[in-house]
Amino acid sequence: MKCGLSLNVNETLQSIVEKSIASETCGLDYLWIADLPDQLYAPVVASKVASRTRRIRIGVGLMSVFLHAPRHLAMAMDALCNAYGDRFDMCIGVGDVQQLKHVGVHVEAIRNLPSRVLESKRKISSYLRKRGVDAQIWLGAQGPKMLGIAKRFDGVLLNYSKPTMIEWAIAEGHLMRKQGVKIGIYPPSYVYVKLRPDMLPLAKISSSVVALGAPRAVLQRFGLYEGLCRAKELVEAGSSIDAIVNLVPDSVLEDFSATMQATDLPGYVDSLGRLGVTHVVFAYPQNYSVDTIRELKEALDLASRPPH
Repeated sequence: MKCGLSLNVNETLQSIVEKSIASETCGLDYLWIADLPDQLYAPVVASKVASRTRRIRIGVGLMSVFLHAPRHLAMAMDALCNAYGDRFDMCIGVGDVQQLKHVGVHVEAIRNLPSRVLESKRKISSYLRKRGVDAQIWLGAQGPKMLGIAKRFDGVLLNYSKPTMIEWAIAEGHLMRKQGVKIGIYPPSYVYVKLRPDMLPLAKISSSVVALGAPRAVLQRFGLYEGLCRAKELVEAGSSIDAIVNLVPDSVLEDFSATMQATDLPGYVDSLGRLGVTHVVFAYPQNYSVDTIRELKEALDLASRPPH
């Protein structure tokens, strides 16, 4: 199984580079560089990271196809691969609905979302193929509609952590091993050797954001919608994250984040492997510091040891 780290691009480039170097030194397979409208442009950050690392594979995205034109995304990948070699992937999708709304993109008014995303993928792949660029295109998916097109991509990144949810998503998208689609998960994470209590609120905030952004069909499928109704209303009203998180059940840490002791990670990774998961991306707050990245490395070393 390939294991990687997500990097937030709301930090300084110096901090991002330091964490990238630490991730490569720790032997992680991947870095995924997020992209949001109010943060640094992910391909620019990817270029800086690639210039300071040698081996680690770099994923760019999730890039919203409603914020970035397919040709621009393809040209960015072409430029990165020409400059630093074929060690880049891209994840595309709809993007964070609330973040897009802040810059005037109202996803709820766009018809045929899956078809639009799939057409963007076709254009990007066609451009890269003509340029001889070897980059894989992943889909970021949560709900049934996006899962329905996932098998048309090289891989899919699921914003889930709970095995029952992952199993449902794999079945919903018909993403069995024989399909040849890489299956990855991209949950908020805090895997620790020694618990730092100040990290738990960060994990709660991050998992709450993911839960509140999940499609209604998914929340209803797992009996979570009613418990999140009031918090979702506050999201729509533009309330502060602190007020919103206080209304989110603590159980979201289990449902939408990989928060656990290092000794629990081997069993968790094993359960993911049995489901067919091939990639795990540990997202914020696992990337909080170089120390939390090193703790992840210790935990992954435990997971890779053969049982006695």
